[in-house]
Amino acid sequence: MVLRDWFMFRTLLAALTVYTYGHPAFDGYRPTFLDKPLQGFHVEINGAARDGERALSVLNDARTMRYLNKYIDSIDAQLRGASLPIR
Repeated sequence: MVLRDWFMFRTLLAALTVYTYGHPAFDGYRPTFLDKPLQGFHVEINGAARDGERALSVLNDARTMRYLNKYIDSIDAQLRGASLPIR
């Protein structure tokens, strides 16, 4: 169990290091032959984060609408059951 956690921590640290060195602020510090791959990795991770944020937003909107539809259906049923005088 501890060995697996240590492996996950090291993997996360390695991915974070690669992502960080892909940032434009590190242009002069990274080796030339790794320039394009590191920048590409940085761009891909940013794109995945944006897509994930959009997906979570859509799921949250759908969940909110599901709750709202239950409330609207409940009010609709109450209004249909009520006998209102017609003038």
